[in-house]
Amino acid sequence: MTLNHWAKYILCTATLLVTLPAVSQTDFCNDTAKHSKLRDAMWAACSQDDSHKVYAACWAYQAHCIECKDNTGYYDSWVCGVMYNLDRLNIHDAYHIANTMKDDLVRRRDVAKDEQYLAPKMLGHVYNACGNIPGALKEFEKAIELIKGTKYEKDGLSFLYLGMAHIQLNNNSAETLKWLDKDLEELARNKDQKDYWRGLTDAYAMKAIVMFKKRRYADFHKYIALAEQSDAKNANPQGDIFLPYARIYQTLLNGNAQAALAEVENLSNLKERYLVSCDIYTYLGNTDKAFLLQRELMHTRDSITGVIIAENIQNQEEEMFLLNQKQKAARIMNIVLVIAMVLALMLIVALALSIYGRRRYQEMLLTKNKELKRAYKQVAAADEMKTDFIRSVSHEIRTPLNIINGFTQVLMEPNAEFEPEERQSLADTIGKNTRQITSLVNKMLALANEHTKDLLKDVEETDALDICHKALSAMPPVNPDRVSLELVDQAEGHSKTLTTNSDSLLQMLGNILENSAKFTDDGYIRLILSKDKNYFHFTIEDTGCGIPSDKIGTIFNRFTKVDEFKEGLGLGLAYCHETVAKLGGTLVLDQTSAAGTTFTLSLPIKLKTNN
Repeated sequence: MTLNHWAKYILCTATLLVTLPAVSQTDFCNDTAKHSKLRDAMWAACSQDDSHKVYAACWAYQAHCIECKDNTGYYDSWVCGVMYNLDRLNIHDAYHIANTMKDDLVRRRDVAKDEQYLAPKMLGHVYNACGNIPGALKEFEKAIELIKGTKYEKDGLSFLYLGMAHIQLNNNSAETLKWLDKDLEELARNKDQKDYWRGLTDAYAMKAIVMFKKRRYADFHKYIALAEQSDAKNANPQGDIFLPYARIYQTLLNGNAQAALAEVENLSNLKERYLVSCDIYTYLGNTDKAFLLQRELMHTRDSITGVIIAENIQNQEEEMFLLNQKQKAARIMNIVLVIAMVLALMLIVALALSIYGRRRYQEMLLTKNKELKRAYKQVAAADEMKTDFIRSVSHEIRTPLNIINGFTQVLMEPNAEFEPEERQSLADTIGKNTRQITSLVNKMLALANEHTKDLLKDVEETDALDICHKALSAMPPVNPDRVSLELVDQAEGHSKTLTTNSDSLLQMLGNILENSAKFTDDGYIRLILSKDKNYFHFTIEDTGCGIPSDKIGTIFNRFTKVDEFKEGLGLGLAYCHETVAKLGGTLVLDQTSAAGTTFTLSLPIKLKTNN
């Protein structure tokens, strides 16, 4: 590794170690004299061929900018290192520094948001220097998008357009002119930018160069005159990039070819020396000399591709000689290698099949284990559900039975005398609890038969309004002074006949109305019958306590109870939901709140059956 490489790696490593996680940045350093001195020393070192001094100057300026929290100056030091190496076609070093700078920008993204465009910009310059035109264009397009909306857009966007034009200067003059026009438009929008006249000078100078390459010499003189006029107003003429090249072409057109070639030797950028010299010799008609310079440029470029090509060319004759000498041995070796490869391939396939089979077997075992665990959980859940069910049923039946038994014994006492009202009250209580037990048994039987009974076998033409009357008559009694029962016929004037299982419909309406009676203490319970083209709708509204939000998603599951302290097993809505689906309909919870609940049960007017 050369000393130049060591200096570069030391600079990049030291930079990463000393970089502080700055939380803010300033556009100007407090110690402006020191800042300007270090900056000028850095750029002055670039005109020399001593890489140690260049890297040392970059390091010193960078450390100062870190201390001042000046991101602009901090990344200028990176740019200086890249451009120094590009001028000398040290593309390896330039590429390494540009990528290290890219890593630094990613690491410091939070404090260097506006500077993110610099990484693709520098990589674009590197790709352009080594001849990778598509790569350079792609990187500059990224830089253009990243600079927009930042504090650098006003002063920097036009120079990116200029860079896009420069990349295609020797390949596509139409694209070059297109980007130069965009550059001039951007400059016209920002005449107050600090490098306005310098940018204008470079744009006109490059237009003049394009005209020279297209042999439009009158236009060349026009644009170089505009460039010179702009440069006269330029406060930083040392920063001109393309005007020195245009002046060389002007010297050539004035008839002084030797002076033009002498001026080429003063250019700092080695690649541009070759390209401008090629243009001069092409203009003079010496195409052989121009071709030799182009070839020399290709071999001078310090790019990875160039190194590989050079190494291949250098070793080609030796490799061909060795191949000719060992051709016979190579054939034998090839046969041996083919056999070895076939055997190795067979071994690999066998191992792969073995591994695949073992893995499949393990996957099958894991799948079976998961299925067994899932089945065990289901059995455990079913067992727990069975236990809970038996416990709930025992409780629900024992309580009314105890009441019936107790009140029956009271009535049967020989000396007991009761007023008619008291006797009636005892009879009502016994009747109520008897109905409760009967309802509970009916629900369990209905739910048990729901899986085995074919409901579609017993379908018949049914009077929907008659079913509504029966359901209201069969529902548990409510206090008529506090709760009113209402039947609203919104299908009045239309046929009330539908084809369905009337017993199941009556059972479903009874379950829903029973719930309404259970949870409604004041207000009303309303059964609304309505009809559309294909369905009868049975809507049950009440002004009860509503369903808690955590129960809404499970109210149609078996054994789900809204209130654990109310009688019942939580089977009514489950039966309704499962049965209505078999009858081709739906059961929907329309709304529920503290002000009441509304369910709608819908059944088709003409139920389609297998018969």
